[in-house]
Amino acid sequence: MGRENLIFTLSGIRGITGKDFNFNIIKKIAIAYGLWLNGKDKKVIIGKDTRPSGNKIEKAVIEGLIGTGIKVINLGICPSPIIIYAKKKYDVPGGIIITGSHNPQEWNGLKLLSTKNFLDKSDLEQISNKLNKIDLDSYPIEKSMIHKHIEILNPIPDYIQGLYKYIDYKRVKKRNNLRVVVDTGAGAGKFATPQILKGMGCEVKLLNNNLLVNDIFPREIEPIEKNLRDLRMEVWQGKYDIGFAHDSDADRLAIIGENGICYPEDIGLALITEYYLKNNYNPEIEIIIVTNLASSLRFEAIAEKYNAKVIRTPVGERFLTDKIDSLIVKEATKSRKRLVFGGEGSCGGFISPYFNNTRDGIFAAAKIIEILVSTERKISDLVSNLPRFYSNREKINIKSKDIKLIIELVKKELSEEGEEVNQIDLDLRFGKGKEWFVLIHPSNTEPIIRVISEAKRESLARVYCEATAELIRLIISRM
Repeated sequence: MGRENLIFTLSGIRGITGKDFNFNIIKKIAIAYGLWLNGKDKKVIIGKDTRPSGNKIEKAVIEGLIGTGIKVINLGICPSPIIIYAKKKYDVPGGIIITGSHNPQEWNGLKLLSTKNFLDKSDLEQISNKLNKIDLDSYPIEKSMIHKHIEILNPIPDYIQGLYKYIDYKRVKKRNNLRVVVDTGAGAGKFATPQILKGMGCEVKLLNNNLLVNDIFPREIEPIEKNLRDLRMEVWQGKYDIGFAHDSDADRLAIIGENGICYPEDIGLALITEYYLKNNYNPEIEIIIVTNLASSLRFEAIAEKYNAKVIRTPVGERFLTDKIDSLIVKEATKSRKRLVFGGEGSCGGFISPYFNNTRDGIFAAAKIIEILVSTERKISDLVSNLPRFYSNREKINIKSKDIKLIIELVKKELSEEGEEVNQIDLDLRFGKGKEWFVLIHPSNTEPIIRVISEAKRESLARVYCEATAELIRLIISRM
């Protein structure tokens, strides 16, 4: 079938463009998705990030969808959070996002959306089963008629208007004198984040905003410290108040302080959490923060100050949004009011379900600006007042190894060493209460295992992480 080397998960279908992830397999996936969605209003919203390979992928997706009788609403280049916002706002039953997210440029992928938001395991299995049986010759289309089945739409103005309703827009704009650098990484966020921040009264300087010669990205796509040297230097030398960076589809956000420090990924979510709890504290309101197993222990420490509750889910955006949805639905049946929000600390994307129930790096940037203006404090001051934890990370390539067997053997070894190991799906987590933890997480988007540790002492976080990573490598070497 040609999908053997693709990463086929709830987080999306990804592969190397032009190899395993080629025109025919992409068209088959779109056909399988169209058949799965068939009978549900027959409309699908699509959009893509700025990867040049997205043009051919878009063509394959459109041909496949139209071949099954689907009408396509094409947003063109558009950040993933805005595509999901538009799907809900315009009440479109299906959606396909063409993005490789934070993966290197040679990768691309499809994120398939359900009528609610993200696919579950049953949905993915149904689509996969249909994919196995598809013969492209059975779905011919007249290419001259394609344009009749496509509607072009720009949802960014509606998204911006909607976003401004969820911040103290007028007050912020009146008092705002912040100078901001935005490193868009030439990603889709370039069409939204700078405009939003300027609209809030920021002075904005753009960095790495365009693709280079031969359509090469100006920096590595993932917005992590080693890839953000230009941004750090620009903020520090130019005496800017803050710097922001996105990946190619803008669901992630990195933050650079006025001192040139690149903060850990969960700092933005922690600042927003603290701000939300402080401004919404009411003993009559139940406040629930939903985050994943990889997020910092500082969320429990912050929640404890305001008598809030933290619920942790498996790693993956779908698990977060599903849990948030269920909590909001249950709130309608309760007498006590409830406020629910969350996010994945590992990527900086904030989720405010009342605005946009998805990981949203653009909205997170706007909320951080609101916090800086409202508190009249530097970002470094705000960060220094957060509960302090130290983290460490290791990445282990597994290639074609049996991931389920690796996890089974690692869990057995850790248990025999006396660790109390909790397993959720393929994630393993162990530690000591609110003191430290180690998470072993097979990536949903790459053939790697991530080891993430956190502790109140930097040396302990490093030792726990390195020892666990060494154990995993040893087990893999024995296989």
